[in-house]
Amino acid sequence: MDSPAQLARRLAEVLTPSSAIVCIGNELRGDDGAGVVIARKLPASLPWKVFDTQTAPESFLGKIVAVRPASVLLIDAVDLAAPAGTVRLVPAEDITGQGPSTHGPAPQAFLEMLKQLHPCPRWLLGIQPQSLELGSGLSQPVAAAVELVVQALRLAAQCA
Repeated sequence: MDSPAQLARRLAEVLTPSSAIVCIGNELRGDDGAGVVIARKLPASLPWKVFDTQTAPESFLGKIVAVRPASVLLIDAVDLAAPAGTVRLVPAEDITGQGPSTHGPAPQAFLEMLKQLHPCPRWLLGIQPQSLELGSGLSQPVAAAVELVVQALRLAAQCA
């Protein structure tokens, strides 16, 4: 797993002060809540507009497009075929073949709709879930990944 500083450097390359972060998830399904938990842990002082879209990011397309972001970072629990808690930053163009989101179609569908409405660089920050059991909380590996991402975004904000 990357350190917060390593991930922050990579995030600083894709995020500008006018970027948007779209967090997806369902807290009722264990590790699927990772994106939502990240959205809630991010301080309002960060330079980016953060959207906590729960399981319906498509319902936020109008709001996201309205802020005209320079780039969009989508944070979601996805099947990366990797150990639980793995965090991977992937450009939207490279997500073909990525596993589906844990709560619906692959993030590629949302990112394609966004591209049609507002062409800009789009990225996925995927977190490999361990458990999607209804009513369970985050597993230890995913909770650690959530903290890593939150710390990395705070560090990246210092470069924005």
